[in-house]
Amino acid sequence: MIELKNEKLTVQIKEYGAEIASVKNAAGREYFWNGDAKIWSGQAPILFPICGRLLNRAYRLGDKTYTMNSHGFARRKTFSCTKISDMCAVFTLCDDEETRAQYPFAFRFSVRYELRGDTLQITNEVENTGDKTMYFNFGSHEAYAADGNFEDWSVEFAKTENLRVMEQPILGYLSGKTLPYRDNVKELPLSHAMFEHDSLTFAGLSSREATLKHCGKPVVKVNFEGFDYLLLWTKVGAPYICIEPWNGLPDYVDTDGELSKKRGILSLEAGKTCSMPHTLQFFD
Repeated sequence: MIELKNEKLTVQIKEYGAEIASVKNAAGREYFWNGDAKIWSGQAPILFPICGRLLNRAYRLGDKTYTMNSHGFARRKTFSCTKISDMCAVFTLCDDEETRAQYPFAFRFSVRYELRGDTLQITNEVENTGDKTMYFNFGSHEAYAADGNFEDWSVEFAKTENLRVMEQPILGYLSGKTLPYRDNVKELPLSHAMFEHDSLTFAGLSSREATLKHCGKPVVKVNFEGFDYLLLWTKVGAPYICIEPWNGLPDYVDTDGELSKKRGILSLEAGKTCSMPHTLQFFD
């Protein structure tokens, strides 16, 4: 476990999955879900090189078929860590025999965590170290503790939104349709009933920030500039809420399985690097 600390926050990060395990303020308040395996063992899994599920757990590249579990393999790999200072560490994952068996690309994927006052800056960087264009997705899946009455929690958008969600005709897969959810929303009250049919995938948001609030008071502000989608999810009845910036989507039900044509896929030419930062600001 790697610990970062400043006068405002203490952050613990696991080398397995480069996953945040804890964020506490100076008074000892815990902001993150505890990862109780009886409910959901995740806390902040990193989604790479896909987000969500592949139809039949498989995709094609040309005439070859590969299998991969939901959300990709990064969350189940041990990263190497370089601690730059008490407030900054970089976690790195490179391709190996295991990854190439399911994803035939050479890459260097790094996650940089840096504390700046009451804010945790997270910079995810993908470098194509191979000699061909690579295709990938990336997403964050941070889970925040939502103790007490779940209905006391809400998510406030930076701008008033006409919310649209992507339809899931089959659990975990998309139809391609975007459905009206709620109009003229600045603050969205949470309830477990909202998640009876899995996550809410918002597309086309004008806002680049969303703030988790408890009884009207801000708890954590997520800045997701540069991400195409924002998801909300919890397991029904569980005391946490995930606010997830994604650059990528689960498979559509009509997919032909070709990775290069997957909706929401990103491409990166040989030798190029792609950086995707987001920030988490915590309030006392």
